[in-house]
Amino acid sequence: MKIEHDRTLYKQRNRIERMFGHLKINRAIATRYDQLASSFLGMVHLATARYWLKFVHTD
Repeated sequence: MKIEHDRTLYKQRNRIERMFGHLKINRAIATRYDQLASSFLGMVHLATARYWLKFVHTD
């Protein structure tokens, strides 16, 4: 039995889920050590920047 789905939407969701998987490599994000939402968001920003730099800064 084939289940109908929106292929484009599925691809976009998959990309976002993979991005969060990469971010959770950072232990502070995976376990959420920070008690304040602002501290946690700052850590997410740092982890995202580190992940992004891997693609931008290639030797």
